[in-house]
Amino acid sequence: MEHSGEEDNIVANSNPVETVAIIGAGIGGVYLAAQLGIAGFKLRLHDIDDARLADIRAFGGIDVEGEQAGFAAVERTTSDLQSAVDGADVVIVVTGGNAQATVAQSLAPLLRDGQVILLIQGNTGGSLIARRALDEAGCRADVVVTEMDNYPYSCRRLSPTRIRAIVTKRWLQIAAFPGNRIAQVFPGLSSLFPQAVAAPNTLYTGFTNANAMLHVANCVANAARIESGAGYRFYSEGVTPAVAHLYQAINRERVAAAGALGATVPTLEDWFERVYGVREASLVETCRRLTYNSDGPYQATGTPSSLDHKFITEDVPTGLIPISALGIAAGMPTPTIDALVELARSMTGRDFAADARTLARLALDGKTAPEIRRVMDEGF
Repeated sequence: MEHSGEEDNIVANSNPVETVAIIGAGIGGVYLAAQLGIAGFKLRLHDIDDARLADIRAFGGIDVEGEQAGFAAVERTTSDLQSAVDGADVVIVVTGGNAQATVAQSLAPLLRDGQVILLIQGNTGGSLIARRALDEAGCRADVVVTEMDNYPYSCRRLSPTRIRAIVTKRWLQIAAFPGNRIAQVFPGLSSLFPQAVAAPNTLYTGFTNANAMLHVANCVANAARIESGAGYRFYSEGVTPAVAHLYQAINRERVAAAGALGATVPTLEDWFERVYGVREASLVETCRRLTYNSDGPYQATGTPSSLDHKFITEDVPTGLIPISALGIAAGMPTPTIDALVELARSMTGRDFAADARTLARLALDGKTAPEIRRVMDEGF
């Protein structure tokens, strides 16, 4: 990916990361705890639902199978947010895009100077949403909000306290909001995720939103299969030639919209190759290999049992809607993405208004493309 050169200015001027607080003990939070625990970081795991924590608390951590096997100790499992965050160098929020503003509001009075918030993932515009929520909640601590463009691992959960690692993604981007603070925090974050690269700003991470590209189109195209309860292999059986054509159409619009805002992002084919080292003759063949290979990251991907699923309820309002809005602001309409959003609205009976990341919610309403880029680089 062609970046603006911001990453060349990165210097190791941040304190080393020792203690990490993970907010959200769903599957994503547990996988993160397993991988970062094996790597030797001191961990706190938080969830508002204490029942999610009980098994890991009793066991003291998580057993990990795979190439880097071992025991990942979790020193603190708690439903007390202050206890989780106090003294943590990095606070990783892995609660899903729809909850990021609420989490940021809760964190606002608890944060201290020098801490870093990392959204995994930021979806599209997550760092702006979190930064606004912190400011509106009166946060006075000097903290940096950052985001990752995708979830870093593929794993399978074998039991409440045991996981099997399948794949560590080869390429990830981390950006800060504003972008000019990435040099301050990237050295510490790269110790957590060595495969990550620094992106100049969150346009790069927000437009490299593979979940929005892959999930919604697949669910809409396969709605009858989902609602019939038949089940299917999401990426192999679900990605037919017609679905692959739809993937390519919405991805052309995503890449063009990003380019109109000055950000060069990979095509879907390029993304598969960078992240997984897989590039077959067609997207259909690529998705099949990613599912059926022994190290295929999509072998553990479940099929939604209804359209009331995060593949729709999260990826439409925090992915497709802001991508479209940013594209329109930059003079680059996204008709296929817009049509997909309208289909999702009609098929689910939801308008997504409560969670939609509009330009107004991103504090970008009425701004031109150069003005949006300036906000991304320099802040509100």
